[in-house]
Amino acid sequence: MFFDDEFSLDCHTCVAANTTACSDCIVSHLLANDDGPIELEPVPVLSPTHALDRAVAMFQRAGLVDDVPVFVSQADFDAGLVAPVPG
Repeated sequence: MFFDDEFSLDCHTCVAANTTACSDCIVSHLLANDDGPIELEPVPVLSPTHALDRAVAMFQRAGLVDDVPVFVSQADFDAGLVAPVPG
């Protein structure tokens, strides 16, 4: 997959929708809650942005990410140059 490829996950077009495969679906897993069924809402892309920025924005709107994530290089991470996440 390339960065300029269009990619979307849509239960309405999934070939396995409403089957036993839904229980193993990563989308169902990420969006699962104890309040009942998942309500899907289309998210408009208001301006052309990088796929990573769109993904982070969607996770923020879903409440899965509080702050803007800080991305570091693998080399810095492996070398221990990344401060630990406060917890």
